[in-house]
Amino acid sequence: MDRSNPNENPQNSAEDDQKCFNTVSVEAELLSSPETEEFQPSASEKALQDSSGWKSVLLKFVLIEFAMVPVAWMLISWCGISTPISEQLLGEDSWLSSFTYGLIATVPMITFFVIAELCGPHWHPLQELRELVLTKLMPLLRGIPLWGLLLISLGAGFGEEWLFRGFLQQWLKSLGNGEVTVWIPIIITAFGFALCHAVSVAYFVATFLIGIYFGYLAELTGSVLPAATSHALYDFVALAYLSQLDKRLGMPQQSARVPAELEVVLEAEASTAESTSTDSP
Repeated sequence: MDRSNPNENPQNSAEDDQKCFNTVSVEAELLSSPETEEFQPSASEKALQDSSGWKSVLLKFVLIEFAMVPVAWMLISWCGISTPISEQLLGEDSWLSSFTYGLIATVPMITFFVIAELCGPHWHPLQELRELVLTKLMPLLRGIPLWGLLLISLGAGFGEEWLFRGFLQQWLKSLGNGEVTVWIPIIITAFGFALCHAVSVAYFVATFLIGIYFGYLAELTGSVLPAATSHALYDFVALAYLSQLDKRLGMPQQSARVPAELEVVLEAEASTAESTSTDSP
């Protein structure tokens, strides 16, 4: 017995099949087009997400940051700074006291960071600074575990502080032979520190103020260790937070972006399927 629908028009069925074929063809063409490819992860992003990618980035950061320590030692010896390196590290206090000072000195910096996060959406310079870090720095650090971020932070803390506060600031003080105020070497060193971080005006101002804070801390305690501890701990807290923020905000936005042309094709495909199901018995 013939069970076919007597009202079904073979020509309409052929046209529906042709529409479905054309829709799938256009969709495949859009997915392979250069415009759509910009929404796919680039080769560099894929490499950074791989284990070999983040290990390579971590190695470069650690080598550069920790290399500043022996460079600072050589400059201290070459420039004839009288303060011994061991005394620069601890000062007149024990290592436990210097480390404790560094922990306490981190509290105002973390407080400032929290305030900056809260006020960022309402103040353009802070918003610009936050977007700069999330779009330029954090993509480089994607995939690096917490212990890797800790190594980077320790390298930045001890390497940069020994180079700027341990060498440059003490060398500038020696040039004045005790006749200049201590604030002049602190401000000049902070200015040089900010220039090395001058990726934007907002970032320059922030690192300049932080440099003054670390310089005063080094002079107050007579030791590099408190400033290095505070620098490293602050960097680790900030990087750990921004890394989690990058995972929550950055990655879903990239995966959810769909070209407008592709949305039109998908809607056309859905309407075609709906009309086909309506015409069928």
